[in-house]
Amino acid sequence: MSHKKINILYVIDTLFIGGAEQHVATLCKHIDKEKFHVVVCTLFSRVLSQAEPFAIEIGKMGIRVERLGLTTWRDIKTFKKYSNLIDEENIDIVHAHTVPADFWGCLIAKILKHRKTIVTLHAPDPQKTLVSGIQYILVNTWLSDKIIEVSNHLKHVAIKEYCAKADKIMVIPNQVDVTKFHHKKTGTNLRAEYHISNDMILIGSVGRFIKRKGFEICLQVFAEVQKQHSRSKFILCGYGEEEDFYRTLIRDLGIEENVILTGHRMDVDEVMAAIDIFIFTPYYGEGFGLVLIEAMASGKPVVASNVFPTPEIVLNNVTGFLPFPEKAVAIMERVEIDPFVEKIRYLIEHKDVRGKMGMEGRRIVEERYGTKVVMKQIETLYERVSCRS
Repeated sequence: MSHKKINILYVIDTLFIGGAEQHVATLCKHIDKEKFHVVVCTLFSRVLSQAEPFAIEIGKMGIRVERLGLTTWRDIKTFKKYSNLIDEENIDIVHAHTVPADFWGCLIAKILKHRKTIVTLHAPDPQKTLVSGIQYILVNTWLSDKIIEVSNHLKHVAIKEYCAKADKIMVIPNQVDVTKFHHKKTGTNLRAEYHISNDMILIGSVGRFIKRKGFEICLQVFAEVQKQHSRSKFILCGYGEEEDFYRTLIRDLGIEENVILTGHRMDVDEVMAAIDIFIFTPYYGEGFGLVLIEAMASGKPVVASNVFPTPEIVLNNVTGFLPFPEKAVAIMERVEIDPFVEKIRYLIEHKDVRGKMGMEGRRIVEERYGTKVVMKQIETLYERVSCRS
């Protein structure tokens, strides 16, 4: 006897490049299509003529994507479109991602449509305004049936600062496609594209060019590393508002010939395959840090700032190094470059350690963060919330 599929609506702000956006695309790709029917909606795609990379990617999977241009809470017409979508697709569960789409998406789904709601909180409140704080509290206490936190650090923040109840929260980490990000990939094509010889050590990082990511730390570290290891290059994959600042810093540091800014690329797996050492230096905690498990899945050692929740993912002296600060913190209020430089130099000089750390990182990713492992947890939650389990 066949059972009716559970209909899931993923709601998110936009589908531009970002960890939460990548997460939604991965959910769409790997969810069991025999059990679940999924639809995706962006609430805040203000410029609907502008292409959103993950909207295109999800659409190619044959999944319906509706991009709505919500402007204000008075935008009744757009709210009506969203409400109609819930009815048209006979949605059982609204699974919301990112602020403020989670608030508005769950408010309508829960109050007006009486549907089950799940929220994934991907990061601490980036705005920290009175309004955003109230929205977080309402989502945690009233508008969600279940809350997914992507790290134990975020669970602690939600309980301490935003009134969430522990028994309502499940910690389910982000996932990585371990067939796409693989330690046996060589990155030969990308190295050839940028004329990087096989004997050149390639240090790399990936992310949006925004202040909190701390990519200027990466560049300063590399400038020091270069003084002793001239056969090294640094590749930075991403785009954003800080790009001009980074280009100026690269000139000021005198490392223009050995730094590659790739701009936006969708083939991050090829970037990860090409590099030898991954460096990750945010000033304060990501919600999770998807690029960490992408690097680890690719068999790369990680050198990262010791800010939560990175210590949950990168095991110091096992899968990489967390050289600074000595004790894990929520915010890195000052920076010392030398500890990062020391560990990068050590990894350059000890190929065997790079390999050992990379393989241990790969093993941990397969065990904890692979799509099969994580999707099973999420699908079980869907069944439980919809009362199908």
